[in-house]
Amino acid sequence: MNRRAAIGNGESAGALPAAVRVLGVDPGTVALGWGVVDVRGTRLQRVASGVLRCKGVRADRLALICDTMFELCEQFHPTALSLEQTFVGDNVQSAFRLGEARGAIMVAASRAGLGVIEYTPSQIKLAVAGSGRATKAQMQLMVGRLLAVADALATDEADALGAAICHAHAGRSDALMAEAATRGWGGRGRRVSWRR
Repeated sequence: MNRRAAIGNGESAGALPAAVRVLGVDPGTVALGWGVVDVRGTRLQRVASGVLRCKGVRADRLALICDTMFELCEQFHPTALSLEQTFVGDNVQSAFRLGEARGAIMVAASRAGLGVIEYTPSQIKLAVAGSGRATKAQMQLMVGRLLAVADALATDEADALGAAICHAHAGRSDALMAEAATRGWGGRGRRVSWRR
């Protein structure tokens, strides 16, 4: 099977490099969403995204996930991988399966020399839709708006792009806080005091 054909549609890796490029992943052992987003200041742009459909026995599916994630890292050269954390609900077996998929993703990222940053589903929803309880439909709508995507996004694809957007927002907040902390000064020569 040609794995590149199964990966999805998007720009080639020959595009101009962005200031920051994030690979967002919504883990799953049957359907895995992924999305690559370029971050230039406050501007976000979707580079590529898709859904990896996995078939066969569990070991084969995990191998496919690991190989595909590594290929995506090699193809698009992201600077970070933003991964949705596992939500442990009533179904423990489902949580185990998601944990296996996340492990395969982390191995691929490690092979590519890429750092993995994890966000809870509520953090991602809050960053994208303004509410930690946003529905799947609200996430699809807001991700499409934020990235100016005209086509309908699959739910797994939208969740993955949402993880990338969440990291972009977190990175901007961290950078602003670090800059403010190192300067320690506000406008017009007034000292800024920070409270926690």
